[in-house]
Amino acid sequence: MIQSKGLIVTDLTAFSETYADARSKFLAAATNAGAKITSYHHAEQSGPAGEALYFDVAQLGNASAEKILVVGAGTHGIEGYPGSAAQTHWLRHLDTATLPREVSVLLFHGHNPWGFAHAMRFTEENVDLNRNFVDFDGTLPANPGYARVHEIIARTNWSDDDLPGIFTALNALREEIGEQAFSDALNGGQYTHPDGIFYGGARVQWSNHAFRNAVREHVAHAKSAAMIDLHTGIGPRNGHIFLCFHRPGSEAYARARNWWGDRAVNREGVTHKAVADYQGLLVDAFVAMLPAAKTTAVVVEFGTLPREEMQRAAFAARWLWASRAPDSELTRRLRRLVREAYYPSAADWRAAALAQSKEIIDRGLAGIAQDR
Repeated sequence: MIQSKGLIVTDLTAFSETYADARSKFLAAATNAGAKITSYHHAEQSGPAGEALYFDVAQLGNASAEKILVVGAGTHGIEGYPGSAAQTHWLRHLDTATLPREVSVLLFHGHNPWGFAHAMRFTEENVDLNRNFVDFDGTLPANPGYARVHEIIARTNWSDDDLPGIFTALNALREEIGEQAFSDALNGGQYTHPDGIFYGGARVQWSNHAFRNAVREHVAHAKSAAMIDLHTGIGPRNGHIFLCFHRPGSEAYARARNWWGDRAVNREGVTHKAVADYQGLLVDAFVAMLPAAKTTAVVVEFGTLPREEMQRAAFAARWLWASRAPDSELTRRLRRLVREAYYPSAADWRAAALAQSKEIIDRGLAGIAQDR
């Protein structure tokens, strides 16, 4: 765990329990810091109370700077709650006079506002936005192993009594095909089962369009651009891990290690026994959109629960989507299960996430400012 220079966070008011409240706090903190706000309205969808949905961009510092740090949150919807709190907390503690003149900071708030508002990981089409950045005009990535996973997990009716058998069958499949092939099949992204998990979609999602528009409008002029994409779920509880997808030995890989230390690239603390060959990642799209710039991109995951419990939450969310079951004690219980998996309510977890995220953002800012 990166130590936060003795910082102990006791003010947890940056956290919110609704999308509207989280957005309000973020916009207030950004405005108070002197940020320029650009909002992309998702006109086709609304929140559970009919509230409007937006992907917001807050720009701080020199807008014409050719070094740009982007901090993104909400790629996986519900994970936007802690991501938003991290952004708001950072803004509240920012001394704008210390921002390097040569750097512009962009906070991307609510990449997937539908999932954020509805407290689900996916978009309004059950699409994992972090598998959606693929070429839909070409041949979609193949994941033949997912069909067998789907047979095991896609139950019509939810019963807790079925879970031991589901995990026994998944473990048997893992033993049969090996750890890497199993991780690719389960986690890598699939484009064949619209009611499945980690579904990459059949078309570009609104959130994909909005993200690309924001990068074109705010980052395209950069000569050096970095992105920190904030997530939850993988790693030790009250700690965090980095996922860096740059090629080992590349300049981008070296920059990530120089800015955040060896753990930025060595996958220390990752709770997957084998990391999947992910398809359609948002950070990969960020890099690909900026071919003329030096780019550095990392995913930061704040750990919550053990892998099997996280998988149970993913299966529950899939069932809630696919079944469209009416409100009941079961659906409310499963929604609470999903929420605790991706957005824990424990004060110690929230305090740790704020302290660690602030240091990670500060180190990214210092890194890109000093880069030559």
